[in-house]
Amino acid sequence: MSTMSTEGKKIGAPAEKKGEQLYDAKFSIEAMQNEPCQNGFTWRAVVGALFIAFVMLPGIIFMGLQIGYDLGSACDWVVIILFVELARRSFVQLKKQELFILRYTVASLSHIAGGVALGGGVFAWFVFNRYMRNSEAFANFGIAHQTPDWFAPFGDAAFTSFLSEAWRPALLVTIASMILSKLTQLSLGYLAFKLTADVEKLPFPLAPINAEGAIALAETSKDKDTRTYRQYCFSIGAMIGAVFGLFYVAVPTLTQAFLRQPIQLIPIPFLDLTRACESFMPGGTIGICLNLGLLFTGFVLPWRIVVGMFVSTMTFQLLVNPVLQSMGYLPHWAPGKDAIQTQVAATLDLYLSVGIGTALAIFAVGASGMVKALIRHAMKKDAEQGFDISRLWHRNRDRGDPPTWVALAVWVASAMGFIFLSDYLVNHGIPAAEQFPRYWLFIFAFGVTPMQTYINARMAGIAGQGAGVPFVQEASVFASGYQHVNIWFAPMPLANYGGMADFLKQTELTRTKFTSILKCELLTFPLMLVASFLFWSYILTLAPVPSDNYPYVQKFWPLHAQMKALWASAMQEGQSLLVQSLKPVVILGAAAGTLGLFGLFSVAGISVQYIYGGLGAMNGFPHTVVMIFIGAVIGRYVLARKFGKEKWQNYAPILAVGFGAGMGLIGMLSIAINFLWVAIGAGY
Repeated sequence: MSTMSTEGKKIGAPAEKKGEQLYDAKFSIEAMQNEPCQNGFTWRAVVGALFIAFVMLPGIIFMGLQIGYDLGSACDWVVIILFVELARRSFVQLKKQELFILRYTVASLSHIAGGVALGGGVFAWFVFNRYMRNSEAFANFGIAHQTPDWFAPFGDAAFTSFLSEAWRPALLVTIASMILSKLTQLSLGYLAFKLTADVEKLPFPLAPINAEGAIALAETSKDKDTRTYRQYCFSIGAMIGAVFGLFYVAVPTLTQAFLRQPIQLIPIPFLDLTRACESFMPGGTIGICLNLGLLFTGFVLPWRIVVGMFVSTMTFQLLVNPVLQSMGYLPHWAPGKDAIQTQVAATLDLYLSVGIGTALAIFAVGASGMVKALIRHAMKKDAEQGFDISRLWHRNRDRGDPPTWVALAVWVASAMGFIFLSDYLVNHGIPAAEQFPRYWLFIFAFGVTPMQTYINARMAGIAGQGAGVPFVQEASVFASGYQHVNIWFAPMPLANYGGMADFLKQTELTRTKFTSILKCELLTFPLMLVASFLFWSYILTLAPVPSDNYPYVQKFWPLHAQMKALWASAMQEGQSLLVQSLKPVVILGAAAGTLGLFGLFSVAGISVQYIYGGLGAMNGFPHTVVMIFIGAVIGRYVLARKFGKEKWQNYAPILAVGFGAGMGLIGMLSIAINFLWVAIGAGY
């Protein structure tokens, strides 16, 4: 199989240069499986972790607070490409194992949490939890005083130092739950890997693709004269991101420092036109979002997913919602509500029930697909590849396997620790007749969690996709009749660690010792605690969070607080809002309609990706979906035709990563100036 270039001309280059290569990951992975496994945790991973923790972490925090932008993947690539370029210029060849663990280290430190836009480690959650407990939503639902102190302090005590006595319960509970969760993830995830990869020898079809990055970049460090399309795409994307970042990120960040009132040349996160359009579109949301990053998201997302999102969002927000409101089915909506308030009203009146119904239908479809895949796999197995449980106890020392009994012991111990921690937090001081049944905790720890983990790992091993049972914790709380709010904030022994099996398969394919992961975790956990405390403690002195200085969280945190308060107050006496919002007829109708759509699309031979794209976007914001759709249209009908479909599929992800890196670097530079000015120039 040839590894010569197939991409033709490079972006911005008149002709293909000699020596340019498109690395063939599949061929390389197959060829390297006889190589010995090597340690990937070296001093380069340590330096990369320090670079992220003390150089890029402030940018991650600020970008999340200001624009809700996830620098996670951009951080991964910035650090890796930086190390690759330094190695090439130093005539040093990086091992694929080093780059694989380096990327895992960086990803662990740069993770940002979805809709709440939280980056920067555990203290980010303390800031968010503090906001929620002291929010207007918690006060209105009557649960602010009932929320436990180990979640966050209440009142003036919440705004003291994280090292004060008021924060000690939250620190201890959070750190303990993080340690127990990590131990469970590593042990149970490893056991799921042993069962699916070693015992059943499942193929894990997406693992070679996901492992390609470390292998490809390791190749580029061999020859300092080699130039690939990745570098050109990354550079072009970085330049676009840097220019856009000057207007979108740097101007509000710098003016916040110099003028004490940020200036936004581009509305962040969007220009809300809902109130202006409410006379002819009641109950719908509309606005304009000019975040160029959404265009690059459209470049990368599958076309069918984007089309489903666009059609669903525009149909429901512009047509269905106004009709339903005129018919009286959106009673919580009233004139004068903005986009966020309109979305909350629509969620309570309709889309919470619709979401539960569609989630159940998707799970049913996924479970059905899993059963079919298992049957096909069982029929294709030959005798030598059959189920042999003895492989579970075989220890591959070259791969760095721990003894299986050790993994089992760690899992049982961490699960029991989780049960005792959850039981103490939920039931301590509660009369026996009102306590949450402990058997539910055992069912979570030793029933639901391992079952979901194994099912998810098996689906990844067979079809490259995951599966999970929705609303298990919520259903169990309702079934138990437990009425105290603390259970909605307690760490529960309920999770799905099946993704760890796929990651360990990637680790095996790159010939990286499993012990490298353990060493990496031992570094990143304390490092993130220290860096998170330092930077969040300083950032909180610059301006309140949320506030006008951080427009994204100013818009969206009230929405998350209101939804959390809705669930947490569900079992309280006199709190019937959630009960009213859960409409069994709508739930069953949404589930039946979704299953019918899947069946219809299957019979018609239409891709179900349209459905997956549309279901999650019904109650979304058109202003963001429109930008993603425009990006998808430009990518599919302009750029793909110019460069060729196959080439564009190679270009688009690197362009998107480059854009994020460019905008992130500008953001971090402006944030550094902000820090410097606040520290030494505020008095001038």
